[in-house]
Amino acid sequence: MSKKKERFELTELFLVKADWDRTFMGTIKREKDEDGRPIIRGAVMVNEGHIYSMAGILEKLGEYMDAICVMKLDRGLHDKVGVFSAICKTKYFLN
Repeated sequence: MSKKKERFELTELFLVKADWDRTFMGTIKREKDEDGRPIIRGAVMVNEGHIYSMAGILEKLGEYMDAICVMKLDRGLHDKVGVFSAICKTKYFLN
């Protein structure tokens, strides 16, 4: 059975912050796994790169994304050359 395509797609916005002076707007998508449990995926652009995370509840996703933002801005995440992979003609830095 195929799913009927929805007429509208909702996009939820949220803020990721390293501190109150450094905030970035991102998007979240809500899904469910095979067992019906919620999955929330977050994506945000921080300066020149994107960060992604996922969690079962929104508060935990916020904690994860804030922590990754601090690692990117203050602790040099992505500063070192690492492993890059091409997925659908887009270059991703994996660490």
